[in-house]
Amino acid sequence: MNGADHHVARRRENQKKAAGDPATDPQGLVEFGCECSRSECERSVRVPLYVYRRILEAGNQSLLQAGHHASAQYRTIVSVGLMRIEERV
Repeated sequence: MNGADHHVARRRENQKKAAGDPATDPQGLVEFGCECSRSECERSVRVPLYVYRRILEAGNQSLLQAGHHASAQYRTIVSVGLMRIEERV
C-alpha cells in the first residue's frame, strides 16, 4: 500500500470508529490510528472523541498524527505528549 492509500485507509477506519460509540480509556480518550502517509506506520493516537470529530469537520485540512512525524506541509495546532493534531499550511 502506498502512502496516500495508507492515509485514506486510516482516515476511513477512524471515521467509522468516531461515527459509532467507541470505547474510551479511564481518561475519556479514544484510540485512533495515526493518519500519516507512511505505509509502515502502525502507531495509534489517543484523543477525546469530540476532538477527533472536529478534525473530521475540518475536512482534508486537518489530520491526526502520532508525534513522531514532522512535515513542513503541516503545522501543529494541538500537542499533548506524543499526540499532535496538525493542519495543512
